[in-house]
Amino acid sequence: MKSFYTILLALFTIFNSLSSQDGNTPTNLQVDAASIGGVQLSWETPENFRRNWVTHSNSMFAYGIGQVGGGAVFYGQKYPDSLLSDFHGMLVKEIAFVPADTCSFQPLIFETNPADTNDIPNWTTYSNLVLSAPLVRYEDGFASWKTVELKNHVPGSSLADDLLPSSYTIDSTKNLYFGYVIYNYPLYPAGSDVGPAVEGLGNVVVYCNELTNECGETTTTLLAAEGSTLNNNWMTAISLMWAFDSSRMAVSANQNYLIEPTSKAHPIRSNISLNQISAMHGPRDQIFLDIYDLENLRNRDVSNYFVFENGVVADVVQPDYVNFNTTIRERSLLGPRSPGVYTYYVRAQTADGLSDSSNVISLELVNNSPGNFNLIAPENNVSLSITSSNLNNPIMFIWTNSVDTDGQDLTYSFEMCTVAENAVCFDTSMTERILQLTNQSIIDSLNLNSGNNVISWRLEVSDGIDTTQVGGNGADSIRYLTFAVDQLELDIIEIPNRYSLNQNYPNPFNPFTTISYQMGKSEFVNLSIFDLNGNLIKNILSQHVKAGPGIVQWDGKNYSGQNVSGGIYFYTIETPSFLKSQKMILLK
Repeated sequence: MKSFYTILLALFTIFNSLSSQDGNTPTNLQVDAASIGGVQLSWETPENFRRNWVTHSNSMFAYGIGQVGGGAVFYGQKYPDSLLSDFHGMLVKEIAFVPADTCSFQPLIFETNPADTNDIPNWTTYSNLVLSAPLVRYEDGFASWKTVELKNHVPGSSLADDLLPSSYTIDSTKNLYFGYVIYNYPLYPAGSDVGPAVEGLGNVVVYCNELTNECGETTTTLLAAEGSTLNNNWMTAISLMWAFDSSRMAVSANQNYLIEPTSKAHPIRSNISLNQISAMHGPRDQIFLDIYDLENLRNRDVSNYFVFENGVVADVVQPDYVNFNTTIRERSLLGPRSPGVYTYYVRAQTADGLSDSSNVISLELVNNSPGNFNLIAPENNVSLSITSSNLNNPIMFIWTNSVDTDGQDLTYSFEMCTVAENAVCFDTSMTERILQLTNQSIIDSLNLNSGNNVISWRLEVSDGIDTTQVGGNGADSIRYLTFAVDQLELDIIEIPNRYSLNQNYPNPFNPFTTISYQMGKSEFVNLSIFDLNGNLIKNILSQHVKAGPGIVQWDGKNYSGQNVSGGIYFYTIETPSFLKSQKMILLK
């Protein structure tokens, strides 16, 4: 994969003219988090592509509003020429709005003449339309911001011909209206904020007579149904960016402009009947931000970012800066890393080619050993009396959790040995902090004799790189217990050179169980789990095993690491000399 990225970047270098373009370059790269478990980086969107979101709304969702009767109408916001001076020459890129109920939304941007009081947004003839976006319908995802890319309107053509991305720049000698026409809705589709309304600016309503093409402008305040108060602004916004000179950035990204009204909105000036022209609102809800569909980010200003690690592309990130209310910082999360020194920088792919590199940062990753942990049970130097009546009783080996600050998975290694000149040992590993063994399995695993058998047991934990012994390698790192086996009972227990497959313990179980077995001689062993239909679930042992006792564990997972459903399962041991199955029950 790395070689692919190397070839890809070489092609970019050949086919793109890479001159120094500070405004296209990601800036302020920094490390937000770093450990062996992963590295998170963030950087600022290149200055040339940062959005300035403009709106009269305070972005606090209140409810949806709709016209009684469900007719088509334009809901939007107005920025008169007096409020556009700070934005003169800025490129209008996207429109964002909040749907509150099932509806078809047609986003539109109009430019009108302040000197002509009759120049009102006409959404029937599109005579003063400058930008549009494709008609969209939402059946769900309500009370969440939707961001749509704007297209240049072709005068005299239908909206279907509006295909080219916006090249419209703000003219501060004009009035600007932005919003949407709503169609085919049952209740209250237009999202509004909690107010107060910026009268005549944040709550504009435009009705047009589709027969006469006459339009009138009013507000929700004036159109509120009898007994209802609509002191709200429409939740809609437009994104602006400097079209050419990034040094002219005059406003901070994501700034919302809550402008006090300077004049009263014009009343309706048309022959549209006011009968049935009233608005009401639906239920309140809480607003949340949708994750932007990354497919819609294609063909925008920054197509993607290349994150370089030690000179090689480690991640390709699609930008998120066009979302309403997002920050100007982009992010990359890299997975687990080996210890070592790393350098990072980021480059942006734009229509101008591959940008210069961001600032370079270096860091050293050092593995932190798993944290200390301690033994809990059995207590040290405890003595256990083993009889025929308690052979299948369990012994619970329990310890505290170790914590890995790097976030890596930990594995505990358990070892038990006889304290004798010719020690016999048994070991196993697990991810849990409890191990259950029956008295019988311990006798089999360690070849215990009659009388008092002193046994030591110890634990260590590993993150795959470093290891920590229980008790931090201190005095409590090893514990002892005594198995007192009576001679008469041992005659029952010991059967030399035998084969056996013992009942798993515990049974029923969830999610771990222990399976012990006895080998009469050294052979190759398969120990497998099957379901009731005879389908192989997992092979948990497949290797050459010495004569004597053995033990394995099953965690209730299949070959893919997925938890299997509860029910009856079979476990089977198979060697050239021995074949046996047992039944067990997994509880859920």
